[in-house]
Amino acid sequence: MDKTRKISRFLDPELLASLSNLEIKARTVVEGMIEGQHKSPFKGFNVEFSEYRQYVPGDPLKDIDWKVYGRTDKFYIKEHEQETNLSGYMILDTSGSMSYKGSGSLSKLDYASTLAASLSYLMLRQQDSVGLLTFADGISKIIRPRTGIAHLKTICNELDNIKATEKTNIGESLDIVGQTMKKRGIFVMFSDLMDDAEVIINKLRQLKSRRHEIVLYHILDSDEIRFPFDEMTIFKDLEDKSEITTDAFSLRNEYLTRIRQMINTFRSALRKSGIDYLLANTSMPLEANIRSFFTRRQAILER
Repeated sequence: MDKTRKISRFLDPELLASLSNLEIKARTVVEGMIEGQHKSPFKGFNVEFSEYRQYVPGDPLKDIDWKVYGRTDKFYIKEHEQETNLSGYMILDTSGSMSYKGSGSLSKLDYASTLAASLSYLMLRQQDSVGLLTFADGISKIIRPRTGIAHLKTICNELDNIKATEKTNIGESLDIVGQTMKKRGIFVMFSDLMDDAEVIINKLRQLKSRRHEIVLYHILDSDEIRFPFDEMTIFKDLEDKSEITTDAFSLRNEYLTRIRQMINTFRSALRKSGIDYLLANTSMPLEANIRSFFTRRQAILER
């Protein structure tokens, strides 16, 4: 476990130890999700050509097909369909609003990063491949899915270096996700969803229609859920840096009504579409939110 501690501040050895009994359940969930999607549940050396797609920043340069470049003067990646286990994609919102940190020990971004690192660890231990995609006002970074626990260091290095900046454009970012992540897998998205709800829901439905499995962690600070403010307060927009000073007590009831409506809108619309919605309150123990992933997925598979 000491080696795990050195990998990343987002991988807590005690947390991982407490999740060790999830490994068998993880395999059950993974096998259920990929049933019928792969020709074999076992790793092998058979690799089949799948398709070409245009190069995007973050793709390994070694994967560029230089013969195609010579003919078209454009960079294309030759994708292969490998007869392997599940591909997981951790999709992380790094916009400015994710930097909010209330009275807890972690900001929303740190909390989401810890969830992403922990789930990546569990999936890699199950011999599945995991990648990472970060976004704000567009895609920031793409790390392609790879197998092997050594790949965890690559993912965690990126998580360690992330800063929450820029405005949010979730709809456009999800469009790019759909264009670049074509191989079927499970997308685990972490976001506070501070953008147009209708657009987000429609874009996630489009991804679901392409036979991806989607899990959405709605990351909210306890302050955003409870609104504990009751006096003259300065509120600062963490994305455009604007500020307003107002009597928080007079806004409390309307705010709480709106935040509940927002949560209910996402939960209802996404679950009806077969998209798993999980509200992650940053004041809750991380273990509880990781376990909820497996509990929800297992319940869906048993329906």
